[in-house]
Amino acid sequence: MSDASFEEAVASAAAVSDPRAPSRRAWLGLAVILLAAFMELLDVTVVTVASPTIQSSLQASYAQVQWILAGYQLAFAAGLVAGGRLGDIYGCRRVFIWGVLLFSAASVLCAAAGSGTTIVLFRLLQGLAAAVMFPQVLSIIHVTFTGRYRAAAFGALGGTIGLAGIAGPLVGGALIHFDLFGTDWRAVFLINIPIGVVAAIGARLLVTEWKSQQRPGLDLWGTALGTATVALVIFPLVQGRDAGWAWWIWTLLGLSAPALYLFWRHQRRLERLGGSPMVDLALFRGGSFGVGLLVEFVCFTGVSAFFLVLAVSLQAGYAWSPLRTGAAFLPIAVGTGLASGVAIPLLPKLGKRVLQIGAVVMAGGMAGLMLTLHARPHDLTLWSLAPAGLAIGVGLGMIVTTVNDVVLAEASGPSAGSAAGVQTTVGQAGNAVGVAVLGAVFFGLLSGNATSAAQHSVPRLREELRSASVSAPAAATLERSLVTCFSDQASADDPGKLQPSCGALMDQARRTGDPAAVGIVGRTLTDTRQQHFSNSMRTSLTYEIAVLGLVFLLVFLLPLRRGLQAGTAH
Repeated sequence: MSDASFEEAVASAAAVSDPRAPSRRAWLGLAVILLAAFMELLDVTVVTVASPTIQSSLQASYAQVQWILAGYQLAFAAGLVAGGRLGDIYGCRRVFIWGVLLFSAASVLCAAAGSGTTIVLFRLLQGLAAAVMFPQVLSIIHVTFTGRYRAAAFGALGGTIGLAGIAGPLVGGALIHFDLFGTDWRAVFLINIPIGVVAAIGARLLVTEWKSQQRPGLDLWGTALGTATVALVIFPLVQGRDAGWAWWIWTLLGLSAPALYLFWRHQRRLERLGGSPMVDLALFRGGSFGVGLLVEFVCFTGVSAFFLVLAVSLQAGYAWSPLRTGAAFLPIAVGTGLASGVAIPLLPKLGKRVLQIGAVVMAGGMAGLMLTLHARPHDLTLWSLAPAGLAIGVGLGMIVTTVNDVVLAEASGPSAGSAAGVQTTVGQAGNAVGVAVLGAVFFGLLSGNATSAAQHSVPRLREELRSASVSAPAAATLERSLVTCFSDQASADDPGKLQPSCGALMDQARRTGDPAAVGIVGRTLTDTRQQHFSNSMRTSLTYEIAVLGLVFLLVFLLPLRRGLQAGTAH
């Protein structure tokens, strides 16, 4: 929502000292827009769980898996402010319907994708559609409800966000597991079609149109420069491993700094000319808004990235089904929901310290997960993951429930609309950057340490082959072939495709004439894969703990801000 739209909404609310209850039509309209919001939010967590299955089906590379998630978040972040302005200019209801229909159409394209490249492109389109649709949800609530009814409406939106987080992994896992109409993973996108049609028709019938009388302009150059800045960071980080960290990767990273400078200069110029810049630069002059944005950005660089690494590890490393993987996310979702109820009453008393408590608890959960992976690298179960998952969820819930209010504490009046747009954009950009950074670390560990992981398993393989009376020459051949197979499979551009060296390994095991040799080699490959994913994930979790430690320290730079009320800054 733009500055103008926010001011007019606040003025409308202030003019009514005792606002009458909204009509039944208004509440039904709220249900419609929340249905669309649920669809958009669900699509993030659903795709996280579905990513390994999509990778296997489309024979996509690890970089493309990262782009399936990071590309959506990048496009969403880039278009949020412009999407809000479109609603001010052309009408919230009209733009909302456009966004829902475009999102549904992009979902059809994602479901029809036949390669890793095409689904990445369609996910970018889906992210842009979400950026057009989602700001209208906030705007419609602002202009439709007043007083305590507005607080109730935003509370319903918060509940919708929480429900999407809980339901997403389970819904994604169930849709793939039951393979509705033979659609496999494509059902996670096709489910958006009926939801989108109902939301579009319902909005047309039940939501009242509203547009800003001031008709603010679109900052297209600012949008382009802001998008370029984030893309110049994310693209090299995602593609760096596949490109061997060539010189042009570092060049692109270096260009992100001048792109950010040009964006800032452009915003200053528009401000001087009385235009409509994307960002109200007055927010950064004094106060703590800039530091708050940095806190939020760092917070979210760990969230989506962790979910992606966990989903890939459980499915690709431990051969868990999507449904079982979705169930593994349930303790995290439950912890998030429980913490939300605790954080809201604590925020007025403790202010920013709630963020620090959340960071400490979440880091403790990450450390607990590392200990679980170390103690049980070959026999992970839902119950063994649950305690760490619950702690991670509690910490995450305390963070996400309070971070908006802490960041936006000084944004009020004319600046509130711009501040909310910038804050949401920064959070989504943080998610995208986190997926790129942690994805590069995790997938780099999988390929870079594969040879040493295989060599570590050779002594055990040798002992088991000796016990099975396999000849020494044959055993030595199998040992060398196993190392080659595991290394080739881990570093392949298309990890879903069986490498020739692995086929040759199993042929050699069969040619020994001892049926036990085939089982020994297969079991060794499985154990080596599980240990390798366990080690790689444990190392990657040190990134998460470092991120949360940095959040804890950065929060000291913010004012204490007791008396904040969760939800009032939306």
